Amino acid sequence: MFVLIFIFITTLYAQIFVGQSLCSTLTSTNCGTDAINGQGWCYWDSTIATPACLTLPCYLIDEVAACRTGGTLITGGANTDCDSLETFSLQYDNVCCDKNLGKLNHAFVRFTMNFDGYVDSTNDITPIPMASLDISQSVKDMFRLYTINPWLAAQETVESVFQDKLIAILDKYLEPNTRDVLISEPKSYPFYIERTVYQALQLLRDWTVMHKSTIALRNAILPKIWSVALVALTRMTKFQPNYYQSNHYIINFAIIPYFKNSLKILGQAHTLTIDWNAFAYNSNGFVMVYSYPPEQFGIIKAYTDVICIRPFQGGSVLYVDTEDNYDNTFSQIKFIYYWADSIIIDQTKLKLFQISDDTQTITDTGSSFTCNQSSRTCTINTNYSPNPAPIDGKGQNYFIGHVDYNLLQSDKKRAQCILAYKTWTTTCA
Repeated sequence: MFVLIFIFITTLYAQIFVGQSLCSTLTSTNCGTDAINGQGWCYWDSTIATPACLTLPCYLIDEVAACRTGGTLITGGANTDCDSLETFSLQYDNVCCDKNLGKLNHAFVRFTMNFDGYVDSTNDITPIPMASLDISQSVKDMFRLYTINPWLAAQETVESVFQDKLIAILDKYLEPNTRDVLISEPKSYPFYIERTVYQALQLLRDWTVMHKSTIALRNAILPKIWSVALVALTRMTKFQPNYYQSNHYIINFAIIPYFKNSLKILGQAHTLTIDWNAFAYNSNGFVMVYSYPPEQFGIIKAYTDVICIRPFQGGSVLYVDTEDNYDNTFSQIKFIYYWADSIIIDQTKLKLFQISDDTQTITDTGSSFTCNQSSRTCTINTNYSPNPAPIDGKGQNYFIGHVDYNLLQSDKKRAQCILAYKTWTTTCA
């Protein structure tokens, strides 16, 4: 009897469970092949000097057991770098996060991908090629456009093909005939344009992380993503002109008329209020904003999301291909930052940064803040006016961050490091 119990216990502890395997122990023949051999937390990387089976970045892991810490459960194979999320959202695929983070990071949200339909045709019984689809013919054709599936680009294995297929979809949304209908058609709901934006951002981010792409890929795709975001904002001013706001974590949108004087932008555990009450303008218009967590582009120690302000004077917002018709005079901006967690802010280290659309040029505006720890607010000391005043009509982009936001590359986790185009070994350099 005792022998049988001993054999049972020995067998139990010798058994390998789902999520338990260390990726480093797997080979090219079994890496990620099934739930015992790393499927959902390991992948084979043939791009490194010595190809090996590696652990996925925490946010890309699909198997939660790989991130768990012992106790009554088996310690997961990815537990050294990752923790399991305490709660899951069925809207997102994330089940793990970086070690000791303890929460879903908005910059690394993964929307559930489906692979139905086609990446270059409508999902009809007789598919219509995207290139020949003319949505000005009927509302039905507009809804056919929404069935073209960007997620399918993720299945490509060659970067140039991935790039071409994703850009083709973005270009279709920006094609004048298509764009004009999306902006003016009463049945055009902004969400479908917004969805294309967050799908493209997720695809670009994850492809870059998994394939260690150069900045050339971002430079090719990102400007088109921002252009589609502007189409979405323009549509919002016609769809719901008194106020529209939506949040998708990796990208958020809002529009509001000038006369309402302020706009509160929601981010992860914080809000940023833009107040232009002191701005004198000649005619009413709209403040349009899209915002995003900069960590998805490798920028860390930012206290707020990047807010991209596109002010427009006039009763009806016009989208132009050059995207240079925004209000250059928009100024006297008061920024009020509120944080919801228990961090302590050193106001002497708080900076307002200006950032370029390509995310590569970041400039300290020289502004200072006064913070109240009890109310968890920091308010800019002097209303900010761009200096020199912009003349290109392209709008303004800002975020509030730590003065040393980019000082130590070693502070970056693996995905952050790759997205900053730095070199990752076991640390970032």
